[in-house]
Amino acid sequence: MTYRLLLQSSLFIVQGLGLLVALSLAVHFEIARLLFAILVAGICLMAEVFVLAKIAQRLWQWSDREAFAILRFGTGKVPELQTETEERGEA
Repeated sequence: MTYRLLLQSSLFIVQGLGLLVALSLAVHFEIARLLFAILVAGICLMAEVFVLAKIAQRLWQWSDREAFAILRFGTGKVPELQTETEERGEA
């Protein structure tokens, strides 16, 4: 067993016990229940935002492929994208 695996296992156990303590506090104290619920809601909100960003990223890639296919089908060739400075010759 390497030291890294031992450290990882001990950190996992400590974090698990910390969550268990947080849950036991949440059961006993009303303010702790409120704070724990806010924490869980915040974590869920961050996860939802992450998933929405990933979905938007996939849609952007999909629309790029579709635009490429439409341009290729309509004209037979795909124009290269150029920035404004390249068009003016300043780049």
